[in-house]
Formats: sequence, structure tokens, C-alpha cells
Amino acid sequence: MKKKLAEIIKKAVLELFDLEQADFAVEYPKDEKFGDYATNVAMVLAKKLGKSPMEIAEAIKLQITNYKLQTFEKIEVVAPGYINFYLSEKYFQNKVVEINLEKEKFGEGEAEKKEKIMVEYSQPNTLKEFHIGHLRNVLIGSTIVEVLRKAKYNVVAANYIGDTGSHIAKCLWGIEKFHANENLDAIENKAEFLGKTYTQAVQAIGENPNYEQEFKSLQNKLEDGDIKLQALWQKTRQWSLDEFHSIYELLGANFDVYFYESEEEIEGKKIVPELLERKIIEKSEGAIIANLEEYGLGVLVLVRKDGSALYGLKDIPLAIKKFDKFEIDTSIYLIDVRQDLYFKQLFKILELYGFNKKFVHIGYDFVTLKGGEGMSSRKGNVILARDLISEIISKVEVKFPNSPDPLSIALGALKFTMLKYSTGTKIEFDIEESVKLEGATSPYVQYAHARICSILKKAEEAGVDFAKADLSLLIHEKELSLAKELDKFPELIEEISKTYEVQKIPYYAIRLADKFHSFYSACKVIDEENLELTKARLNLITAVKIVLAETLNLIGVSAPEKM
Repeated sequence: MKKKLAEIIKKAVLELFDLEQADFAVEYPKDEKFGDYATNVAMVLAKKLGKSPMEIAEAIKLQITNYKLQTFEKIEVVAPGYINFYLSEKYFQNKVVEINLEKEKFGEGEAEKKEKIMVEYSQPNTLKEFHIGHLRNVLIGSTIVEVLRKAKYNVVAANYIGDTGSHIAKCLWGIEKFHANENLDAIENKAEFLGKTYTQAVQAIGENPNYEQEFKSLQNKLEDGDIKLQALWQKTRQWSLDEFHSIYELLGANFDVYFYESEEEIEGKKIVPELLERKIIEKSEGAIIANLEEYGLGVLVLVRKDGSALYGLKDIPLAIKKFDKFEIDTSIYLIDVRQDLYFKQLFKILELYGFNKKFVHIGYDFVTLKGGEGMSSRKGNVILARDLISEIISKVEVKFPNSPDPLSIALGALKFTMLKYSTGTKIEFDIEESVKLEGATSPYVQYAHARICSILKKAEEAGVDFAKADLSLLIHEKELSLAKELDKFPELIEEISKTYEVQKIPYYAIRLADKFHSFYSACKVIDEENLELTKARLNLITAVKIVLAETLNLIGVSAPEKM
């Protein structure tokens, strides 16, 4: 409706003032008593037209009123020049019908978008364990993908696995140094073994200078293709990939394509001569760098003095491959906010290379446990993904002893809590808080859905057929407030598909659940003495159930019929 209203206002402005361009906003008022939408168009035009905002607003109001649109119940002008629009009861009653007809398709984009978008997210490193920070990345990324698809974009979900680099060599050195006589295939938890061995290796190398030389020697042998080390690398790499895929399956994250650093490094080295010849990069004290100081972006090292390739050298050819092979229009990178400068450097190098495409970096901040500390796999104080999930499940089993599916409620609590914070905000994850039945939590929203399912089941058992209902009976303040919130769902999808502010989805779910509970307290749904009103209200809560379920589905949270 927001987009349609903007078009109506543009039409009125063109007819009244012969202006085709006006940079105005259409927003939701902070308080519903000021209408369903408000615009500042009169104040935007005042200076240009040399008239008072109130005079302009009154003229626009009259012009739109003359269109005799049944959509609006009332249009009013308020100082200093806002125009408030009140949608009609009939509009909201029809919205309930629309939702019940479209079901889970409600909120989808009106037409297929031409833009093809690749979203690269997750990017774990093999031979390191999957931790709480990785969880945040996956949950944000998968939600962005789902929202974009809901908005009818053509989306490619991509993962870029870090399967090469010094961390690989350190872990392999640790295995050779401290676990050479062990039967590796007999190890039960291979991912945990790799993570602990990596930490063990880093600590040992840091404490003993001689180990640094041993590690470097092994790294050189690995890069030179030593058969034994290559076999060990392939074996341990697969262990990590198996663990990653298992976690993705648990989280419901699906990828269309996987890229690997080990493959992109080869392509990166091929492009070095051309970049040097075009003076986009240069040699400096044995290393290869991109000097971007004239752009205020400092210096990016692409190849170290010892010949080892760094991220940038691999990301350059991969960025090009994404557009050339997959014919995308936009490339989104979801990576730690600390990499913000790096991506500005990368995008500038690509620009200097003549590769001017649409790149977007979405950064996200740290996650810690309440009362805990930051994470580092080098220090060994990582909060592992599986450990966190297990802990939440334990809390759910105590909180909801009769739940038929504590895992889905636990995953819901995890996802909802992670996603309700803006990406640039640090999270202090509170397990106890995440499983509460009240407040801004997944169980609170899931409970609203389960309650609706219970009411609908009672209606079914009572033989109430509400397929045909008189929705003009939905005139109670709480009914209309609930319908108004439902109406905002498509606009929310469209907005997030452009801003990627996925935290707005959990808070929309909270508002919708709040309004449902408020309605439920004030309005009797199944009223034996008023069957027609009962049918109308059953239609309303069915619409709420559909939108609640779809909202939760976008963030990968289940919509249970029973808690």
C-alpha cells in the first residue's frame, strides 16, 4: 500500500503543480491514532513552490479526495503540514480475505525482479571448529537469501570455504608433531580433534621458536605438493566439510554453489603478471602489494615475502568469476565487520582493473555468551556451535517439559535471538533469556501460533465451518489493529530486500504476536451466541496464523501447533 499511496501522491502533485519529481516520504505514523500512513510531501514542496506547507497539504488532500478512492476512510492535514491517511475498514477486511486466499504466497513480490543477486555467506575455515560467530553469519545470510527470494529476486546462495592458508599448515603440523602415532580414522569426534589440535599447535609454536621453523618447513612442503601431506590435508579437509554440511542441515541453510580458497589461489597467481603490468599492484621488499594510499585505503598485501598468497589475491579472480560464470548483477559479501577496510580495498582494486560492478559488504559484529569473553580459535576459548545448541536444548526441556520437539524450539530460540540484533551490534547471547515465554523471544511468537492452532482445532471439533464469513463484522479496535499489522508484511519484505536489515523480521513477529494476544484478551473468538462473528474472527486469526508462520519461516524458525 505504501508504494501505491506514493504513486497517488505523485499523481496529485503532477496535476496540481506540474511537478514530476518530488523527494518525499510515506511513513507509518508513530501512533496509530494519527492514521495508517503519513507523508511530508507538502513540507518538501513548500520552498520550491513558495507556498506554506499547510496550504499545499490542503490542496493535495482535496485533489486525492476528488479521486473518490474507497481505500481511504479519511484524509487529514495536521501542522506543520503532514498529511495523514486513514485506510478504510473495508480495505482491512479485504486484506484478511486476500491473505487467506494467497496463504504462504502473501507478501511475495508483485513480479519477478530482473536483478540476479549472489549472497556469499558462512565462509568457515576447514580444520577449525564451527563456533558461535559462524552461527550468526549463517543465520543472517540464510535470512537475507530467503527474504530476497520472497521479494522475487533471482538469488544464488554461495559459500566460500577457507581450505588453504597458514591455519591449515599449523593444524597439520600439530597432527604430525603430537598425534603421529594415533589412528586418526578411529577418532570419534573428528571436528573437535582438529579444533583442539589447531589450538595446541598455535600455542606450542608461540612458546617455542624452534617449532616455528618446523611449521614453516611443513608449510613449504605442503605448498610444494608433498604427497603424504597432501593426502593428510585432503582427509582432514573432508572431515571439516562433513561437519559443516551436518551443521548446515541442522540449521536449514542451503547453498547453490561452493567456492574453495585452494582453487581460487591458483587463479589469483595467474592474474598477478597482468596486475603488475597495469601497475594496479607492485612489488615491495619481496612482497606484492596494492598501494591504495592515494584513495585513503592504505596498503593491501596480496603475496607475502615468503610467497604465500593472502585473501585479496584469491578474492580478485573469484569476484570476476561470480559475474562472468553466474551472470549476476549484484555480489553481496556477508563477513565480519572488522573486514570493512579490506573490502573497500578489494572493490577499489577491481574498479582500477576496470571491473565496475555492484558489490555490497554487509558486516556483522562479535557474539559472546553472557558473562563470557570474546572468541578466538587460536586461544582455544571458542564457544562451539554444537555446545551452544545442546545447552539451549537442555533449557528448553526444563522450560517446556511437554514439548514434542525441544530441538526445533531450541533452534528457534537461537535463531530469533541472533537475528533480533542489527548486524553492526555486538551480541551478548543470554541462553536463559532466549527461551523465555515472554518478551522479545521466539517462544513468545511460537506460543501465539500454537494458541491460534488450538483455537482453530476447537472450532473444527465444534463443527464450525467458517469458509464463508461476513468480514464486515470485523470492526472492533483490536480486530482492525491486528489487520493493520498484517497489511504491513509485504512492505516489510520489500524494504528488507533493499536494506538487508533482517533484525526487522523478529520485531515484526513480536508486534504481530503482541497484537494477537491483545485481541485475544479483548475479543472472544468462539462465541456460541454469535456464530457469524465467530466465523469472521476465525478468518482473522487464520490470516494471523499464515503470516506468523511465514514470518518465522523466513528466519528458519518452526511454527509449532503445540508448545
